[in-house]
Amino acid sequence: MSAGTAWEQFHAGEEPRDVRGDVLTSWRRSRISGVDPEYVEPPYLETDVGTHFVRVAVPILTGMAELLTGGETCLALADARGSVVWRWVSEPALRADLDELSVDTGYCFDEEFVGTNGLGTALETGAIAVIRGSEHFVHRFHDVTCVAAPVRHPITQRTVGAVNVTCRAADTNPLLSVVVLKLVDEIRAGLLAAASIRERRLLAGFLAAQRRAAGPVLTVGEDVLIANRAAADLDLDHRELWDELRTARITGEDAVIALPAELSGRVRLLRDGPTTTGAVVTITGPVPQTPRRRRGAAPPQGPAGTWERLLSEAADLVADGPLTVRGEPGTGKATLLAAVIGERYGAEPVMLDAATCPVEGLPSWAARLGEQLGGTPVPLVLRHVELLSEEAARAVAALLAGRAHAPLGVTLTVSDAGAAEAPARLLDRLGGATITIPPLRRRAADVLTLARRELRGHGERLSFSLEAQAALRRYDWPGNARELGRVVREAARHARGGVVGLEALPAEIRAAAGRRVLTPLERAESSVIAAVLQECGGNKSAAAKELGISRTALYAKIRSYRL
Repeated sequence: MSAGTAWEQFHAGEEPRDVRGDVLTSWRRSRISGVDPEYVEPPYLETDVGTHFVRVAVPILTGMAELLTGGETCLALADARGSVVWRWVSEPALRADLDELSVDTGYCFDEEFVGTNGLGTALETGAIAVIRGSEHFVHRFHDVTCVAAPVRHPITQRTVGAVNVTCRAADTNPLLSVVVLKLVDEIRAGLLAAASIRERRLLAGFLAAQRRAAGPVLTVGEDVLIANRAAADLDLDHRELWDELRTARITGEDAVIALPAELSGRVRLLRDGPTTTGAVVTITGPVPQTPRRRRGAAPPQGPAGTWERLLSEAADLVADGPLTVRGEPGTGKATLLAAVIGERYGAEPVMLDAATCPVEGLPSWAARLGEQLGGTPVPLVLRHVELLSEEAARAVAALLAGRAHAPLGVTLTVSDAGAAEAPARLLDRLGGATITIPPLRRRAADVLTLARRELRGHGERLSFSLEAQAALRRYDWPGNARELGRVVREAARHARGGVVGLEALPAEIRAAAGRRVLTPLERAESSVIAAVLQECGGNKSAAAKELGISRTALYAKIRSYRL
């Protein structure tokens, strides 16, 4: 079966067998991204053609171009986005054809926009891509063959661009792959030669440490971070890590110190005379834990930074009047109020749940509230006030109006849609302050602190493997801290040798191990897109129209955010 026939079968909804696996996988990605297989115009993007990468690479490519003169060949250089930053074509006829295909400076060949093609697929997979004729996803590119490979910076190991050779499909030659890989090697050598002496020392230190260690290894400088895959999966913040290393008291070679995210590492400083220029860090595991000291009614799920800040803020506010704590289900609203009130007033608050009001009936439930308000005042927490009907909300407001009362806390469970009108009016009548507990998906840095604290409750010597930590950080936690606590409790039962591994976690969390951690802005965008998709019943065309973006852009975001 020819590739052309395979292409036709794929777009007819069949599953072709006689096509290379990497090409078929790319076709599937292209279809998910919404690329039109019949015709696509590559987008034109503002492109910086004067970068350090371009300045190093273009002379090398120009030297190769002189050797290719006489054949019908195109050399191209792209940046890390897949936008062409330089092009050379050997013959006018081929140049005219490539102009028609927009293979020219500024046009972007990201696989999400153009489908399977040399540049886009090489950057997507991180490996050399050979796309022959009808292996291109879009029909208009079937007359050419593209061979491309990504270029990784020799110091940072980050992809800085890609090299591409294009010829007519009829002139496909296996030596094109050799040419591309040779060019990549020469460009990397050029980038290394252009690197500073300090950067070379950092790279040498990293390579030496990586040869000795099988786990996470990274080298940190003021403006350089080099990490192997295991270290990159930990998502350590470069600036935070560098600040920690600069301020730590490190004595002797291979000192072990505490690092951010409750990790520990063996550190070897790199010096230029008396000046510390960087450090090689080999992650050795979690920081050894000491038995925790309970603080009154301190919550079991509070992350040290965010939770302590909320505790301090709430303690000041609850003394001045009623305090409302807002948040999604499972974020710890009642736990926060109980901790603050118990610590400040030395008495556990009475919990009265508005969820029982419809079951008990308003007269009975209101009578119980009145009993708590009469006699000796005791601290009180009203839970789930969003469930009160308008009539019940008015009754609560009337009971509380004009009465001197002990500390009062209110929990309000909200979603992205906000609270109901009746509780809002009730809160307006109560006055007082309101604080919000952010959902766990917006506090990725707090997840490991939460998880470790919960895990220690099931055994002081228990710890998570590095793979399990990466998966926990990347999961979205729709059930917030409550879900996290349940997952950790279950995983602790399957610990092996005191370590909770990736295999002990639920399938949906294991699947998150390969995802990157989204920024707060990306998380917000992801939530909006997911909500609109649900409102549109999964209809992506309708969702794209509602969001005000193209269908192609929506497919790209769905794939990026793993929705």
